[in-house]
Amino acid sequence: MLSFLRKTILPPRCLVCSGKDQVIQGVCSRCRSGIRPLPGPLCDICGKVIGTPGTCLQCQHRPPHFNKVLSACVYEGMIQDIIHRFKYRRATVYKKFLAGLVAERITADGAPFDFVTAVPLHWSRLIERGYNQSMLIARELSGYLGSDVRYGVLRKVRKTPSQVGLPRTDRQRNLRDAFSARGVEGKAVVVVDDVITTGKTAQEVSKALKNAGAAYVIFASVGRTVSW
Repeated sequence: MLSFLRKTILPPRCLVCSGKDQVIQGVCSRCRSGIRPLPGPLCDICGKVIGTPGTCLQCQHRPPHFNKVLSACVYEGMIQDIIHRFKYRRATVYKKFLAGLVAERITADGAPFDFVTAVPLHWSRLIERGYNQSMLIARELSGYLGSDVRYGVLRKVRKTPSQVGLPRTDRQRNLRDAFSARGVEGKAVVVVDDVITTGKTAQEVSKALKNAGAAYVIFASVGRTVSW
């Protein structure tokens, strides 16, 4: 009753623009209309934009450790700004909205999985930031999907410089063997990250999971950088 009265007297406002028009998970329909899904066709495995449906040549010739990459939208404009605030300015109020976008993408794909987890931070970075933004999304995502969220499945075993700003050739070297996994033998795992840029994090995290016995790895992100 109190919730009904609160929504009637004080209808929810958009976290982005403060508007009141069809606010769902904290964001109004007008702001949502500015979110652009990745333009197809996409590679069935790595999720990159390609010219024709199917699997890209890179995944055919050098199959990655993950089985599938799913991204909710193009990392640009409003989404880029929201993720930046969420990640670096403690705007954790956006976690339900971001998780909802990922949930829609995973549900539409329909791939089965056993539980949800997230890309880990090194303990020193976690103390510095105060929270793991990807795990916050994963926790909300598990609620939307009706699945378990698992903590401690993945661990970052060494501190690495931020991937942001590193040349493409240095990104893979930077993360090589930086992750370990446990408790995943025979399991299908969804790993959540906020943004995919080159896919090097997805590759290294998935390698750790497969080495630990995971049967299937879905790497899911909110945004993905696209080169037009």
